[in-house]
Formats: sequence, C-alpha cells, structure tokens
Amino acid sequence: MEGTNSICVLSQEEIRMIPMERIITYARIVANYRTQKKDPNRARITAGGSLLQYPGELTTRTADLTTTSKILWDSVLNTKDAKFMGIDMKNFYLGNPLDWYKYMRMPLALFPEHTIKQYSLNKQAQNGFVYLEIRKAIYGLAQSGALANKLLRKCLKTHGYK
Repeated sequence: MEGTNSICVLSQEEIRMIPMERIITYARIVANYRTQKKDPNRARITAGGSLLQYPGELTTRTADLTTTSKILWDSVLNTKDAKFMGIDMKNFYLGNPLDWYKYMRMPLALFPEHTIKQYSLNKQAQNGFVYLEIRKAIYGLAQSGALANKLLRKCLKTHGYK
C-alpha cells in the first residue's frame, strides 16, 4: 500500500480484501483559480459522498455566524490585555482519522504518465481503475465535519475549555 497517510493506493490483493458491504465511490476532481494565491491554480480530489452512507451522527452544534462573531469580539474587547489571533482550521478538518476506512476508485487514464510510472499504478490497477483507501477526512465525506467538531471539542476540553 502506497500513498499519503490520508489516501492510500490499494494493491490487487488489498482490493480483493475490501469488505463486500462497503460501497466504493467515485473520485471527483475539483479545479479552481484563486487569484489571491501565489500559485492561483488549485486542484483537489474529493470523495463522491453521494454514494456513501454514515450511520453515526453528522450534525454539529454550532451558533450562527452573527452570534459567534458577537461573542468573539465581546470577549476580546472586554478582556484586559487580550490578544486576538485567527487561524485556518483546514488542516485540522482534513487530518481527522476516520472511524472506519472508505473506498473510492479513479480511472487510471486520469493519472499523468509520470505518476503511473513512479507508483507502478499499472500493476495495481484493476479493470482500468486505481482503487484508493481513504483513512482520514477529505472533502466530500459526510462525516468529515462532525469528526473535526468532535476532536476540536475533545482538545478544548483537555485544555480546560468547556
């Protein structure tokens, strides 16, 4: 098995070991152009979440943006010597381990030739598809947001926040 710790390419043997009850979804390539970025060309692979089911809770308890903003600014402005910092939670969201792995496949023809050679994808492909095991939250999975919220709450509680 090769790949990042979020998505791994499955070998022929590993493909046969995918549990029969698991749905294998499609991979969707999303590309956009973000002028404010140093490299404005953006592309990412998302999971075809429309085919996948998740038996756990997907909702998260949140407040609307107006309420959240008022609470945040009230706290900062009314706390002596308070400092404010904004951070991007994208990597926190995407790095959450899944409760159980999900599976998707991509046509081998979508991969550039140098990538096919580098990772020996011809040997691992089955019926013209490369099969992938999703181990951590990625865009497109219904449970990604709920898992990130759950982990964030746990981290905050560990550090004394209620």
